[in-house]
Amino acid sequence: MSEPLTYKILLVEDNPADARLAREILSEGQTYEFEMAEAGTLAQALTLLGQRPFDVVLLDLSLPDSLGIDGVKRIRAQNDTVPIVVLTGLDDEEAAVSALQQGVQEYLVKGIESAPIMGRAIRYAIERKRIDLLLVQALQQAELANRAKSEFLSTMSHELRTPLNAIIGFAELMKLEALGPLGSDAYREYARDICLSGNHLLTLINDILDLGRIEAGKVELNEEVIKTADLFEAAARILRERASITGLTLRVNGGEDLPQIRADRRKLLQILVNLLSNAIKFTPEGGTVELNGKQDDSGDVVIIVTDTGIGIAEKDLDKAMMPFGQIDSSLSRKHAGTGLGLPLTKNLAELHGGKFEIASKPGVGTKVTVRLPAWRVIASEAEFLKAAAQA
Repeated sequence: MSEPLTYKILLVEDNPADARLAREILSEGQTYEFEMAEAGTLAQALTLLGQRPFDVVLLDLSLPDSLGIDGVKRIRAQNDTVPIVVLTGLDDEEAAVSALQQGVQEYLVKGIESAPIMGRAIRYAIERKRIDLLLVQALQQAELANRAKSEFLSTMSHELRTPLNAIIGFAELMKLEALGPLGSDAYREYARDICLSGNHLLTLINDILDLGRIEAGKVELNEEVIKTADLFEAAARILRERASITGLTLRVNGGEDLPQIRADRRKLLQILVNLLSNAIKFTPEGGTVELNGKQDDSGDVVIIVTDTGIGIAEKDLDKAMMPFGQIDSSLSRKHAGTGLGLPLTKNLAELHGGKFEIASKPGVGTKVTVRLPAWRVIASEAEFLKAAAQA
């Protein structure tokens, strides 16, 4: 953006001598042109701001109808884009900080300023405000783009699930030979592979749909009273065969000691399955994956998944937590995936008011901790029965 040929300045000053001095200072040794409009009250200034644009406002903080930063607030309420340079006789650091916090670009004290100082202050104020506006616009555009992405993913996920469910359903019928024998072992294998691939793809699509809904703020919890031990066992049943096929040991501990909690059963199970699946995926044959649970001294329910897998370098942790972010490694390239497991799990934990933590070291393994707040705990049997009746 090129510098304007002429600065349009609004001077808000009720003292004629100070107004004249400001004009003289701006005229001394100037390297720029300016057009100045003057207002003796804040009301007059607001009227002028409503009538035409200005590049900068020079504002006195002591006016007949306004004192202190009240003038700044009222100008900002009417026009939040015009740069403001305070020109005041009040040499007060606290007042200066307060004015800057309200969006003032510069704070000058009368009697100290000179032509070069005031000129620079005006130019810098205009430039700083321009940069601020560009940053705000960039943030708004990024938010719009992210919202559009989430809506697109949600729409596409819905559209893909319908034909995919049909494919899986027909493949299941063929695999079971419900309408008669297929006549070839190869056909049975093909039907089994179609089911496995279709269910894997459906899982990925559901993850994308869930993440899109969460980012769009369209996810609500269907809460009920849950026996945490049952949830641990359900997750273990789902993943135990996969761990065995890949030559891993899956251990589940502590679930029986955890209290009942009020939560969304499906989403909490999704957290456990995501974490265990991720651990199994990135742990070489012969390794160990563990699911542990405990209630800490603060009453929080703590769920911990550890593995002896390839681990993640500290510099790659942020990337691993980004949607669709995948760490480049020889083992990760052997497994298909969207890179949604960890970010989706983090979002689901936070949706429950919980916290998500990850610690990892290459060649050693990864530890993921999900902490559910104590207020989700059903403390006593009576409270459990009451909450269950209400669920």
